[in-house]
Amino acid sequence: MKISESIINNLFMEVDSLTYRLRNIKQCFKNTSNLKLRERLIYEKNIIFERVKEINNIATFLSKRSAEKIKFSSLLKEKSKRTLLEAKTEINLFFI
Repeated sequence: MKISESIINNLFMEVDSLTYRLRNIKQCFKNTSNLKLRERLIYEKNIIFERVKEINNIATFLSKRSAEKIKFSSLLKEKSKRTLLEAKTEINLFFI
C-alpha cells in the first residue's frame, strides 16, 4: 500500500465515523427537548459538516493528481459527497 493510499484509507474511516455521528446527532435532536443540548448538537453538526467538506476537497485534489483509472481517492470523494448530501437534505431538521 502506498503512503497516499494509507492516508486515503484513514480519511475514509474518518468520513465513515463522521457519517455515523451525524446520524446519531439527528436522532438525539429528534428525541430531546432540552434547548442547550439542541444548541450543542447543531454546533457539533456544523463542525462535522465542515470537516467532511475539507476531506472532500482533499479527495478531489488527490483524485486529480492520480493518473490511474480506478483510485481510492475517487471512492473517498464519493463517500464524502454522499455524506454532505445526506447532511444537507436533513438541514431542515435543525430549524424546527
